[in-house]
Amino acid sequence: MKSIKWTIMCLAIIISVCGAFATRPKFDCTTFTQYYFTGGGYAPAGINGVNYVCLQSSNTCTYYTTNGGISYSPCTIGLYDACQGCAVKQPAPTAKQSSITH
Repeated sequence: MKSIKWTIMCLAIIISVCGAFATRPKFDCTTFTQYYFTGGGYAPAGINGVNYVCLQSSNTCTYYTTNGGISYSPCTIGLYDACQGCAVKQPAPTAKQSSITH
């Protein structure tokens, strides 16, 4: 009987520890100002989808800093692409439905 009690208690502890790790909040670096690497330093990237987009790649697209620019850490994965007017996209043309009367 004691072995069943110990087994149930151990399982309860293991499940509670796993649940605590699974539900902890994730760190989101995209809430910080984003920077991109210019080759010789870092420059502000702007707003994703407005000033730049991250194309699919295995490189680091943007970086962030929390210590006033002393060191930068990778934030998003991709290839930085500065675009002009990313947010201003024309809506896709729709086919007009013709009403044919017979």
